[in-house]
Amino acid sequence: MKSILTPPQIQFSGTNPSIKWVNDKMKPFIARPILILIIPWVVYPLLDLASTYYFKLDSSGIPFALITTLIGFCCSCIYFFWLFPSAFYSKRPLIVIALSLVTISFLSVLKYFLFLLVGIEPHPPLDFAAYEFMRQWVFIAITFTFWGFYALIKALQEKRKTDASFDRLRIVHNKAQLSPHFTLNLIGDISAKSLKYSPELFEDLNHFITILRYAYIDTEKFNSLSSEVEAILSYLHGQKLRFQGAIIIRDKIDRDLLHYEELYMPKLLLITLLENVFKHGVFQDPKYPVLIEAKMIYCKNSIPILHFSTQNKFNEGLKLAKSEFGIETVRNLLDYFFENATLTTNVTQDTFSLNLTLPYEKPKQTWPNR
Repeated sequence: MKSILTPPQIQFSGTNPSIKWVNDKMKPFIARPILILIIPWVVYPLLDLASTYYFKLDSSGIPFALITTLIGFCCSCIYFFWLFPSAFYSKRPLIVIALSLVTISFLSVLKYFLFLLVGIEPHPPLDFAAYEFMRQWVFIAITFTFWGFYALIKALQEKRKTDASFDRLRIVHNKAQLSPHFTLNLIGDISAKSLKYSPELFEDLNHFITILRYAYIDTEKFNSLSSEVEAILSYLHGQKLRFQGAIIIRDKIDRDLLHYEELYMPKLLLITLLENVFKHGVFQDPKYPVLIEAKMIYCKNSIPILHFSTQNKFNEGLKLAKSEFGIETVRNLLDYFFENATLTTNVTQDTFSLNLTLPYEKPKQTWPNR
């Protein structure tokens, strides 16, 4: 039993709904961090004004409040953009820290003379310096709280990008080339059939060329939905050729998807889900045919939504070592490229089913270049 003093583990990936919600809400603030500082320096004078009015406290006037707020905001900017990042991330922070402290001191002196300029009688210089010193500690505490939250969300975003890039690299190295064993078997079957020329051989060669062309697509470049679907069809054709037609499949893949050349699909994403059927499932039992469906529907606002599903009997006797590659990897990629996509799985007594819903919110999305 874990101690109550042991902090719980946190799933920092985009599949954590709480982390994802905070990350989505913070996007405009992360893109423009100055907005994070504006929040406390707008709330602070408003609360001060409300408390002064409600409790009928003595007030130093609007000029005093404006100057204090302006100088305080400038000090927070120095802490936020210079001092804290340099102290935590720079290898030689002393120079930046020293410049920051000099600038803060200059702002305090400027504040003193601004009070004199607008007719406000400040405290004696030594008392003013003491008050400013204490006030700066308050500024540091407030600014550090907001900077720490900003740094955490920024780190989560960078981790999501790193995870997505790592998953794509793992696809290239672990799954790319579509599995050498499968490719070699396919080449062997085609070579054997090449002894006799026929239209059937021509079709086999076309599918083989399609697979090779798809295998060499750079994962950093644009891969269309039509290319992914075309590769799936060729992959299924190759599996039928490999097992001499002994596999039982109900293909409900809409061929109209071959015309969606402007919609993006990360390479090997759909084909990875399909390959899991042949890796973990039973596909030669007439009582349990493999069901594969892919189609595009349009919602009321004309947004195209891709529906992809598979269903198969799973092989209970097959024991495979966990490679940490599969559906969870696909989930991370979907969360990075398609934030509104849903991927659900269901396991009954002997059947595994998978459903993917992927909305294309923009007609010409090019995620690899974002």
